[in-house]
Amino acid sequence: MKIKSLNFMVFICLLCVASYAQSNLKIADVFSNGMVLQRNHKIPVWGIASPNTEIQVMFKGITIATTSNANGNWKVYFEEEKAGGPFQLTVSSKNETIKLDNILIGDVWLASGQSNMHLDLKRTLNGEEVAKKANNPNIRIYNMKPTYPTGKDGVHTLKELEKIQNNQYFNTKGWVNVTPENVLYFSAVAYYFAEKIQKELNIPIGIIHNAVPGSPIESWLSKKVIDSDVTIKNFIKQRWADKEEEKDAMVTTAKKQISLSKNKGQKHPWMPSYNYENGILPIKQTPIKGVIWYQGESNAEHPKLYKNMFKKMVALWRQDFKNAFPFYYVQLTSRENRPAWSEFRNAQRELLDIVPNTKMVVITDVGDRQDTHAKNKQPVGERLALLALGDTYKIINNYESPLFDNISITKDSCFIHFKGHFNSLNQTSKEIIGLEISNDNSTFEKLIPKILKKTVSFKIPKHYKKTIYVRYAWKPYTEANLVSNLGLPVSTFKVEIK
Repeated sequence: MKIKSLNFMVFICLLCVASYAQSNLKIADVFSNGMVLQRNHKIPVWGIASPNTEIQVMFKGITIATTSNANGNWKVYFEEEKAGGPFQLTVSSKNETIKLDNILIGDVWLASGQSNMHLDLKRTLNGEEVAKKANNPNIRIYNMKPTYPTGKDGVHTLKELEKIQNNQYFNTKGWVNVTPENVLYFSAVAYYFAEKIQKELNIPIGIIHNAVPGSPIESWLSKKVIDSDVTIKNFIKQRWADKEEEKDAMVTTAKKQISLSKNKGQKHPWMPSYNYENGILPIKQTPIKGVIWYQGESNAEHPKLYKNMFKKMVALWRQDFKNAFPFYYVQLTSRENRPAWSEFRNAQRELLDIVPNTKMVVITDVGDRQDTHAKNKQPVGERLALLALGDTYKIINNYESPLFDNISITKDSCFIHFKGHFNSLNQTSKEIIGLEISNDNSTFEKLIPKILKKTVSFKIPKHYKKTIYVRYAWKPYTEANLVSNLGLPVSTFKVEIK
């Protein structure tokens, strides 16, 4: 009986070992049926297995053999391919095989930021009607959707807090086709962007989306980058310090959302580095074409510091992805009762001269007086697409909002010169609105200028001294009406002239 019992135990152990071996091979989460791989770039395929497991990976008739290392990690590279598909990818070991079907090769873009990038079609202007007509098999989406952006009634449950604490905040169904059901709750900005560039390029387009409502830029930075900059580190320390009277609306909201937690070290998606660690690091080995970014509302009170953090974030991501990809971002829109937004929009404009290979979309004309989440998102996504079509793909020449370049003075006249890829300036009503002048940078008076193709001219008032300040669209909610010949609005700016 003892021998039989021993044999039975051995049999059970063997079953367990076999079961473990068969369920051990895994491919990275970003791989699934229907995915898009980046064209004209070496194709990495990676995952985990038991240490020292022999693995074969087959794609487009080519098989590459490898062996997992002592930690169980494995990775292979296929040579770059042109756009096309569908194809099949097979990963196998001695005991298990993983097959992925309907894979396309095209361009993959990352859409990230905070709530205005996250805002889905269902909650935007005409979004439900647009979703009903969505049926493009050459657009695929990988939605890293935050399961609990704000919590029910503004407070997270204990279960939600546990998932956030365990870094299980982002969830995805894998790559899915564009269908009415799949895009209804997908980023409107990202969808309109993908739809336009796919139509123009006629190649497969993949969109990875991981925007987090309310997230400040420091949540997208690594701890190493934060700790290496004393100014950023001290700002964050002060921002999250326990205070009797909390003046930071973002921190106040975050603390309310996690108020049920008994854990003193409770994490929150708005905390420093959280979204970087959970939203960027898991996908950093995935080749991408570029990034579209819409964020800033949670940092608008600190424009100078934002410029520093933005520069470091773009550099960090490019380093992680090993690619100096184009980075296209959205300037904040128009909104009443946001006194810091004019200065912040100007800071965003200045970033174009600081961070290489970037372009900015101007959307002050599609804001909402009372709603930070303006519902007209189609122009936002399509203007981002224009930047990509002109700057990355170079198939159009007229695609950019006019940007302040310099000012020249001749006797009593002043000429404002604009730069950018646009043909000419225009105005949307009889009189140009939004241009102002001052002697002291405090009291401004209205100017009535004239348009000379890509230049605006005006007479300097006789009572003005040598130093003057000129600004444009310098209101939180602005009705400034200078545009390009395509109707793309001129960016907010302020300049000192001596």
